[in-house]
Amino acid sequence: MLLKAVVLLSLASAPPAKPAASAGCATTNIETALQRLEAHLKTAVASASKDDSVDNSAMYFAEEAVGQTWTTRDVPNGYMAVGNDSFTAFEAALFKNPEGYHLVLVGTGDSVINTAVYRCDKSGWTLEKNALEVPIEKAIQLYDNAGLIAPKGKPGLTRKDLKDWGGSILAYHLPRKGRVIRITSYVDEPDSAYGKELGTLEYVQSKFQVVPLKTKAK
Repeated sequence: MLLKAVVLLSLASAPPAKPAASAGCATTNIETALQRLEAHLKTAVASASKDDSVDNSAMYFAEEAVGQTWTTRDVPNGYMAVGNDSFTAFEAALFKNPEGYHLVLVGTGDSVINTAVYRCDKSGWTLEKNALEVPIEKAIQLYDNAGLIAPKGKPGLTRKDLKDWGGSILAYHLPRKGRVIRITSYVDEPDSAYGKELGTLEYVQSKFQVVPLKTKAK
């Protein structure tokens, strides 16, 4: 009787087990992950709301991205890439976690960067629309930390320029190895501002966290 009580007490005090990944989300093969996401999107796109007030742009971009013929296939490192004839480049990377993984897709065009982040775990596929989102004020601060914003009254890039910019102001570069996404500047006026390192998005505890550069002197 005493032994039974000890066993019950041990079970009651044991920490809860982490949720296991579903069979479809346990893969570490990025080609398999892309194929499974493509199958999921066929159903998701067909049943998507036709209400114009609902933003489905990330899902439609993901549908376009998973259908690419990938020319760079680094399966061991969970990375794929391709550039096509319309001057658009696509990247895909797998970020594994204890419950499954995040599959990140990035499309780089002439003036716009498109992204889609899907989480796969025991609940299946979930589009995380804000996973890589950097609020405009924080994005401007990244520019400022990198020394790209001109001092007040001096010629050069201003905070207003960034707020009024017609396209994307941040570019994301997925890692071929590791868990760190590079962030670079994507404005090209002035030319000297384009392509500069601004910081990183680091994958920590199943989330992407912005890490700015150390502030540069102006």
